[in-house]
Amino acid sequence: MKINTLALFGLVIIALAACNHSKPKPISKDITKTTVAINGKKDSVINNPQKNYGNATVSEPCVKCLLQVVQNTGSFKKLATSIPQERIIYNVNWITSSKPLDLGNGSKIINGMEINVNQKTGGVIKTLTIYVYNNAEGKFYSSNKSKSFHPDENVSDASLKKIRNSCFWGVASNK
Repeated sequence: MKINTLALFGLVIIALAACNHSKPKPISKDITKTTVAINGKKDSVINNPQKNYGNATVSEPCVKCLLQVVQNTGSFKKLATSIPQERIIYNVNWITSSKPLDLGNGSKIINGMEINVNQKTGGVIKTLTIYVYNNAEGKFYSSNKSKSFHPDENVSDASLKKIRNSCFWGVASNK
C-alpha cells in the first residue's frame, strides 16, 4: 500500500514538473515585444519603444480584433483591392496621455489605439491610412490624406464593444 502511494506521489510530482516546463519561450530577450499570429504568420507587436511607462504590449486578441474591424471598413476595402495582402503592413500601438493624438479638429485622444496601414514597395514603406479607436468616447476614426480624422460611421456598435473588450477589458472606460 505504501509503495502504491509513493508511486502515485512520484507520478504527480513528475507531471507537475513536466507542466511547469511547457511554458512558451520568448523569441527575444526584449520584453517589450509580444509575438502574434496574423493571417497565419508570426509577427511582433511593439509598444512603448521609449519605455516611458513600463513594458506594456498590445495583446494578440486586441490586434486581431482591430485588424478585423479595419479590414471590414469601406475605406480599407477600396485601398486593398489594388494592393496584394503581402505588401500591407499594420502597425498597432497605444495612444496615451503622455503622447496624445491630435484629430486635426483641435480635439485630442489620450486613451486609445492607433492602427497605421502601410504599403511596402521595394524597400520603401508608405503610409496609406491611419485608423484610431478612442476608448474614452467609444468611437472609431479614419484619416484622410490631410491627416485629419473623421468618425467612421460604418463600424457597428458590436465591433466597438469587441474592441473595448479585447483591448481595454472595460477598464477606465466611460461607457
